[in-house]
Amino acid sequence: MKFAIESISKNSGRLGQLRIKDGGPEFRTPLLLQTTKGGSIPWLSADAFESHVSRKPQVLQFTLSTMDQMAEALMHWNRGGDRGLTDFVGLPGHLNILMLRDPCEITPSGGNDREIQPLFTRRGKESLTPERYMEMVASFKPDIYQGLSDADTNLESAKKRVQKSVDRTEKFMHYIYENRGKVQSTLLAPIVGGYNTFARTQSIKHAQEQPEGSYGGYILEGFHTNGLSATTLDPSKLLPIVEHCVNQLEEDKPRVMAGAYTPLTVLELIRQGIDVFDTSYAYCASLNFKAMTFSFVQDAAEHVAFLDVTNESIKEDFTPLLSNCSCLTCLKHTRAYLHHLYKTNELLGPILLMIHNLHHQMAFFEAIRESVANDSLPQLTEVVRTQNGNSLVDYSIAANTKVISKATMDKGFAAEAV
Repeated sequence: MKFAIESISKNSGRLGQLRIKDGGPEFRTPLLLQTTKGGSIPWLSADAFESHVSRKPQVLQFTLSTMDQMAEALMHWNRGGDRGLTDFVGLPGHLNILMLRDPCEITPSGGNDREIQPLFTRRGKESLTPERYMEMVASFKPDIYQGLSDADTNLESAKKRVQKSVDRTEKFMHYIYENRGKVQSTLLAPIVGGYNTFARTQSIKHAQEQPEGSYGGYILEGFHTNGLSATTLDPSKLLPIVEHCVNQLEEDKPRVMAGAYTPLTVLELIRQGIDVFDTSYAYCASLNFKAMTFSFVQDAAEHVAFLDVTNESIKEDFTPLLSNCSCLTCLKHTRAYLHHLYKTNELLGPILLMIHNLHHQMAFFEAIRESVANDSLPQLTEVVRTQNGNSLVDYSIAANTKVISKATMDKGFAAEAV
């Protein structure tokens, strides 16, 4: 993996070029990974994604917690061959990164042990040793993989829990570093330590003590427990810790932060030098019946962060989700139709909503890269922060408790506690 910096600005972060494989495509950073579940883009077939979301090669974010059951099949399928993981899941031509935890779902706390890392899968909790982890990485043969880490921390974690996460991660990574030569993939060094600057520095020093070439980049973890928890983080607590870490990292290695960070938090993280994010925010919005409608272009129209397609007020609204959006959903369908699909519990509903949200988030990142190149990220941040200068916008995502059952299908949504 090769990473080259095009430009660095104090106000706008940095612009870079990432080449994951020799002879492969170059990706401009800040980069948006395409989050998958079980190896597939949520709700979308490969044809739907490539026809209606992106015709260009993408970097797919695979997670072991949703794909661990494929390890044995992959080992037999690719025995003695060089076929990639994306070929196995029916998305050839794309590159991939293998991570441990699903950023779309809350990761349960607990179950930590000095010798193992718990992996919460569809079948329940699995115990993952460093040896077993490297065997699975060898079966998956990803282009990039993250190091095994204990990232079970958040803002409320006690100092003792934080220190244990660092110590256990160091123990796991000692084995990973020694045996990384058994797999032909690029390793991301995990940086853990919760919201403790001393612990973060300790984690960084452990990685930087390794021989040159031991890893190709960093992944900063342990700030949240994934899922909707990432959308409610307090930036005033998060950003100083990230800045503390970035100041100690080499400039020639990409920095990854997975999770459903809000658009405003993403902009602040990019300003501090984070390079790679994912589309779990688009998934969390779609799962909770929200269409992303915030503006990242200064105009005279009124904008809100989301449109709730379960809202009865749009049942006769025959306008697109977003008037200036060029996605398939907005070009061919209306708000009223999306509302109808959800009231009738049709599968087409989440498909169309996911197409729109992915398109919108990817267009947002295009605007980000242009702003970083022009050193105008602060101006873009102000547009996103206030939406036409009216007020501060709330981008957090709350779980939508409206549900459909056969008994209420003809009466609209029924409010029900989760």
